[in-house]
Amino acid sequence: MDKSSYDHPLFSAYPRLKGNIPCIRFGDYPTPVERLKGLEKELKVENLYIKREDGVSKLYGGNKIRKLEFILADAAAKGASHAVSFGYAGSNQTLASAVFLSEVGINPISMHLRQPNAKYVRKNLLYQNILGAEFHHYSGMATIYPGLAYVYAKHLIKTLRPPYIIPPGGSNGIGALGTSGLVFELKSQIDKGAIPMPDLIYLPFGSSGTAVGVALGVLALGLKTKVKGVRVSERTECGFGTAVKVFTEAIDIAGRYVPDFKEFELTEELLEVVEGYVGPGYAHFTERGMNAVRLLKETDDISLDGTYTGKAMAAMIDDAAGGRLEGKNVLFIDTYSSVDFSEKIKDVDYRGLPGPYHRYFEEEDQPLETVD
Repeated sequence: MDKSSYDHPLFSAYPRLKGNIPCIRFGDYPTPVERLKGLEKELKVENLYIKREDGVSKLYGGNKIRKLEFILADAAAKGASHAVSFGYAGSNQTLASAVFLSEVGINPISMHLRQPNAKYVRKNLLYQNILGAEFHHYSGMATIYPGLAYVYAKHLIKTLRPPYIIPPGGSNGIGALGTSGLVFELKSQIDKGAIPMPDLIYLPFGSSGTAVGVALGVLALGLKTKVKGVRVSERTECGFGTAVKVFTEAIDIAGRYVPDFKEFELTEELLEVVEGYVGPGYAHFTERGMNAVRLLKETDDISLDGTYTGKAMAAMIDDAAGGRLEGKNVLFIDTYSSVDFSEKIKDVDYRGLPGPYHRYFEEEDQPLETVD
């Protein structure tokens, strides 16, 4: 891991951004692109590919890392001693934040909402515990906002420095700019013949930051690729309107130094929010999603999850079955973390967590539990 600024693909394309937007390298790049030969055979289609963001770092993988390279560099540049991240109890965002905040010497604070129970919830909580995260659990949105005000004031009084606020999902303009590097990296892989130019890119769509970053990269490179973000949350604030807000913030930041960014526009023709795969709600596993998880494991030995990537893969599989991918080059972005940290947490006692979290260790998992 290189904690100094490095030649992020966005900076290589737009040198005026380097030095004006802080960045710390956390990932091992480029992440590989692989052909899904088993899935192609099963679905009787061709040209299906996957970009393996799941192993982007040996510490923790998935789509959060490219965002955090910019977000946590900003936190460090502002002299933060603590940083707050948000999510549901099994949040990958709060875990990823805790992992990499620990690497840069900033204390992690995890603020969680209740969610359906699952194995990964317990694993993520225990890992954050050994990383020294400060935990806060809330029953709903109405209580988390006053909770944030309390936590913010407490740490401001204690340290005389305001805690840095990481947005839900790491989805803000800075984070989206970090994610855009994925597409610049992808273009290099296309030029080297690792993958044909994708007509379609599938990925999960929640707080929108990853999809926005990918769309921004597509625009910056002038590609004709369409981004299909499969909605994994039922919340009304997680839609195309949310994506526009994040996109506008990213454009405002980059446009201060590179006026060309101000000409970019996010349209629904470029970024489609695909509906119909959420199921009963966020983090509720669905039959279609879990069937997709099982299928990809069987055909190509790649693990997905029931909350995010399984639902996005289900949409891609349905499009293939419906003939909508015929003659197209298709890329799936694996936003799941495949890093196994089970050895690190095997001796951790959940009773060291605050009381509200004990339910995830004492209650049954939801039906359709993940295959891993």
